[in-house]
Amino acid sequence: MSLVGKVGRRRPRARFAMGVVYLFLCLGAITTLYPFLLMVSTGLKGPTDQNDNKLLPSYFSDQKTLLAKYLNDKFAGNDTDIAANAVGQSTTNGDLEKYKKYLQNLPIDYWQAGFGMSPNQVSSRLRTRYQQWLAAKYGNIEAVNKAYVEEALAFQTIDVPSELLPRKTWLPPRNRKYQEWREFKATLPIEYRIPIRTDRIFQVWAAAKWKNRIADVPAHVKGTAEKFEQLSLPLSGAIRDEFLKTALPDRYSEGAAERFWTSGTMPIAAFDQAFVAENASETKSEFATRNYRFVLDYMMLNGGAVVNTVTFCFLAILTQLIVNPLAAYALSRYPIRSSGKILIFLLATMAFPAEVTMIPSFLLLKNLGLLNTYAALILPSAASGYMIFLLKGFFDSLPSELFEAGQLDGAPESTMMLKIALPLSRPVLGYLALLAFMGAYGTFIYAFLVVQDSRMWTIMVWVYQLQQIAPKAVTMAALTLAALPTLIVFLCAQNVIMRGIVLPGER
Repeated sequence: MSLVGKVGRRRPRARFAMGVVYLFLCLGAITTLYPFLLMVSTGLKGPTDQNDNKLLPSYFSDQKTLLAKYLNDKFAGNDTDIAANAVGQSTTNGDLEKYKKYLQNLPIDYWQAGFGMSPNQVSSRLRTRYQQWLAAKYGNIEAVNKAYVEEALAFQTIDVPSELLPRKTWLPPRNRKYQEWREFKATLPIEYRIPIRTDRIFQVWAAAKWKNRIADVPAHVKGTAEKFEQLSLPLSGAIRDEFLKTALPDRYSEGAAERFWTSGTMPIAAFDQAFVAENASETKSEFATRNYRFVLDYMMLNGGAVVNTVTFCFLAILTQLIVNPLAAYALSRYPIRSSGKILIFLLATMAFPAEVTMIPSFLLLKNLGLLNTYAALILPSAASGYMIFLLKGFFDSLPSELFEAGQLDGAPESTMMLKIALPLSRPVLGYLALLAFMGAYGTFIYAFLVVQDSRMWTIMVWVYQLQQIAPKAVTMAALTLAALPTLIVFLCAQNVIMRGIVLPGER
C-alpha cells in the first residue's frame, strides 16, 4: 500500500513533494548512467580522441576530425609522416583517377603498407588483415608454426614482418614468412599503399644529419621550408651527393616511387581526402568497432577465462544457496539461548572489509593445498553472515501452522524445509543468488591472489592484465563488455530483486 492515497495525491503540496522526489531520482539515475555512457563512448575512440570526454565521438559528425583520425591510423601515429605526405592537396578528377591506377600498378618494393601498429595501440587494420589472410591460407595455427618455424599460440599473436625498404642498410630476410608477406602485400587495396618517395627518404636523413634543427640546414638546401617535412632533395651539390652515397638504398638508385609518376606533384593528400569522403560510413564503423573486436578476440584467445568465470559463478551460487539456507533454517527452527549472540557474530563479519581477510585466507588455503583450484575461490565465501541473517528473519516470519501441519502428517524436517520453507522463500533466494553472482563475477583481487595459474584466471583478472598493456580506449571497451553480463542479469531480474527486498519487510 502506498504512503500517499489517491485523494491525497491531488493536493498541490503532495504533487510538489512527489515532483521533488522524482526529480532527485532522475538526477541520481543520470549520475549513475553518465559514467557508463562515457565508458561506452570512450571504447569507440582511439589514441587521438580518447581523452576528450565527449559522449558522442567527434568523428561521427565532423568530416575534418574523421580525416585526421584516418591519417593518424594510416601512418601509425607518426606525425612527421603525416606532414610529409600532405602533398597534392588539390587536383583534378583526371589526375586522381590516374593516381589510383598508379598505386594499383606501383611495384611492390616502391611502396610501404599503411595502417600499421602505432606505439600506443595494441591492434591495427594491417595486422588484423594479415592474420585473417594467414588463417584463410593455412587454416590452423599449427600449420603456420610448422611453415614459419615459430611457436605462436593463435593467429591473434602473429605480428606483421618488419619491412624497412627506405633504409640503406636493411636487407630483406630470405625466409618463407617474408616471401609470403610479399604475396599478402600484393593483395592490399590502394588505400594501404604509401609510395616511398626520394624526398621523404631525404627528409629523414636530413633530420638526423642536422639533429632536428631546421635552422642549421643550409639556405640553398632549406629554401622556403619551415620544417624538415617540407624539404626537397637538391638537384645538385655536395649535400645531394652525400645523400645519394650514404642514405639512398641501392634499389632506388634510379629513383624511388617518383620515377613512375610523371604528372608533377603526387596528389597523396587529395586521394586520402577523397577516399574518406567516399567511404565515410565504413571508416566510422571500423573505428567504432575496432576496440570491441580486439577485446572479443583477446577473450577468445584466452578462452579459458570465459569457462572459468561461468564455472566459478555457477558453483558460487550453488554453494551459497545450499550452505546459507541450511544454517538459517537451523537457527530459525531450533533456536537456542545463544541464537542472538550467533546472529550478532555473523553480522559483525560485515564490519570488516574483505581485504582484511585475504591474507589469512591465502595462508589457510596454502596450508590446505587448495591454491589454484575452484575450491580456493568458492569455499571462503560459501557462508555469508548477511544472507544467513536475512534468511533466518524470513523463515521466522513463515506461519508456524504450516510446520505443525507437516509434523502431524509425519513429514521429516528435511521434507518441511524442501517442501514448505524453500518454496515460500523463492523471492529471497533469487535475490541472494543475484548477490552471489555479483560477488563471484566481480571478484578480482582475491581471485588473482589465490589463483595465480593463468589457466585458472577469470575474466576480471584477464581484463586487469589487458589494462597493463592497452591504451585507455581499449581498456574502456574491455570494461564495457565485462559489465554487460551484470547489466543484462539485472535488467532481466528486476522483479526478483524487488520481491526479494520488499517481501521480507511486508511479512
